[in-house]
Amino acid sequence: MMQIREVKWIAALVALIALYALLFHNRFAGEQMSIHASLRPARRADATVFPVFFALNGDFRLTSVKVIPYEGDKFNPMGRPVWQLVSDSNSVPTRAFGYGQRIKGMRPALKDTRPEALTPEVVYRLMVEAGSVKGMTDFKTRETDQ
Repeated sequence: MMQIREVKWIAALVALIALYALLFHNRFAGEQMSIHASLRPARRADATVFPVFFALNGDFRLTSVKVIPYEGDKFNPMGRPVWQLVSDSNSVPTRAFGYGQRIKGMRPALKDTRPEALTPEVVYRLMVEAGSVKGMTDFKTRETDQ
């Protein structure tokens, strides 16, 4: 039979392991990406929708950027992208970018394609990859007050 002293040491060890797991459980989980979309005032007089800007929670070397519109109220991940960029290896760390903006080190997925104009009151999904780290956010465009 165990002595009381041994039981106390085992209980203290279990308590320390539980405390460590509680405090540091996300430390080794890997990097996560969160994206915040915001509409900004239009600078061009002929703009039909407010420009959309995206802020990331850190600097990421992006490998893929894709924007796909919802089909009604449903999202089809196989839908046709209105903007798609890819990078093979030389993208620079990026923390923020605007819809349709050239991102250094990235190129259109299809040669010589340009981003399509966004349609007012349509919901879109932005999907971003930086190697194995992925993030996405939905955003809705608004017509400018002309």
